[in-house]
Amino acid sequence: MYLYYGIYNLLLFFYIYTKTPFESILVFSFPFDSRFSGVNYFVQILYNSFLFFFYNDFVEYKIYFPKFEKRLILFLRIILASSSIVFIESLVFNNKLINLYFFYIFIPLMNVFVIYAIVKASQITASKLKYFIILGTFFYNVFAYISLYKTLINDYAIEPINYFLIGIVLESVVFVLGITYKINLIYTERIQAQKRIIKEQNQIQHLKENHQKKLEFELNTKVEELKKALQKSEDEKLKSLTLTFENEISLLKLESLRSQMNPHFIFNALNSIKVYLIENDKEKAIYYLNKFSKLIRKILESSRTDSISLEEELNIIELYMSIENIRFNNEIDFLIIKNEINLTSIKVPGLILQPFIENSLWHGLMLKDGKKNITINVAQEKAITILTILDNGIGRKKAEENVAKKSFKRESLGLQFTNERLKYFNQKLKTNYNFTFEDLYDEIGIPIGTKVEFKFS
Repeated sequence: MYLYYGIYNLLLFFYIYTKTPFESILVFSFPFDSRFSGVNYFVQILYNSFLFFFYNDFVEYKIYFPKFEKRLILFLRIILASSSIVFIESLVFNNKLINLYFFYIFIPLMNVFVIYAIVKASQITASKLKYFIILGTFFYNVFAYISLYKTLINDYAIEPINYFLIGIVLESVVFVLGITYKINLIYTERIQAQKRIIKEQNQIQHLKENHQKKLEFELNTKVEELKKALQKSEDEKLKSLTLTFENEISLLKLESLRSQMNPHFIFNALNSIKVYLIENDKEKAIYYLNKFSKLIRKILESSRTDSISLEEELNIIELYMSIENIRFNNEIDFLIIKNEINLTSIKVPGLILQPFIENSLWHGLMLKDGKKNITINVAQEKAITILTILDNGIGRKKAEENVAKKSFKRESLGLQFTNERLKYFNQKLKTNYNFTFEDLYDEIGIPIGTKVEFKFS
């Protein structure tokens, strides 16, 4: 924005400098009665175009009217390119083509886009920057056209350039005030954003500390109970209590994992939804906020029990994907195929599938170009229910190489906790749940995705 305004002022200074009536102060002058007479019009095209680039960045059309902003940038680029070609042609062949281009092409088109841009700016209700654009453009154009009119009718009672200078001074005052106002807005927004981030971080830290204290208290309580039981129990009772204690520890580990995952996921999801609010897309913001609240409710409900139905688990995963897909600009095609199987009778640990979907997203699909798919398929083979998670990502080997290249490596505990939870679940309910990985390749050995297969029996 400031670069465009600086270039505009530099070109404008050059134009005014060549028009000054005080010839004695000129360091140089162009022979405007020769082939260089087109410089006068070409410089006007240049500084008006860069002024329009400044308008575009100043009022932020890209945020409020992205389609109009693209058309405007294309128009300005075409004007700059075509006027440069015409100017060079005028220099080479010593003709007046640039003069005709200025009066019969540039001025009419520029007037249309100026009016259109002012109308668009007036429709922005969320910003007061439009008033600076409207007022500055008014002063500039009114006095510029008075100057042009006086020149065309050869009225030099008052030098026409003086009218133009009045318009420039008024326009500069307006835009200096506007730029100052915008800088103040940006500074205020940054301060507020920093305060929000600090507040959110403090809240998350407070939640973690409270949960950690709760876990420590529960662990200490269980330890005290075990000590008392050891003093009173025989070997068989001691063994039973020890097994119960281990089960409780497993559950506490699960709660600890959820307490780490949920604030991180909540923070990222709310930031993604916040983007829609900033872009004033309230419909999408409300839609995803409803899904987010439903997902949180289901996660909290599932955390109260050791198991949930496979139907509920798939519903939670579907909600989770709809939220995570926001950060991928909804580029991921996600599909669940249930094949008319009664999934309510199959019990699984809550959120057992989430680590695998997360790995597919952030290790398999994030760095992949083109179409991105995740498919969950549930099938029945005799008494065994088979659930597969299939993605078309870059594969586990390539993902591990990418992780190894990072300077900061964070150990992933998702699959380790999943194994421990399945082991505990199998012991408690006498089931035989397990999962396997399969790396997929095409005919020439290039990785084309990863397949995870769960067997519930």
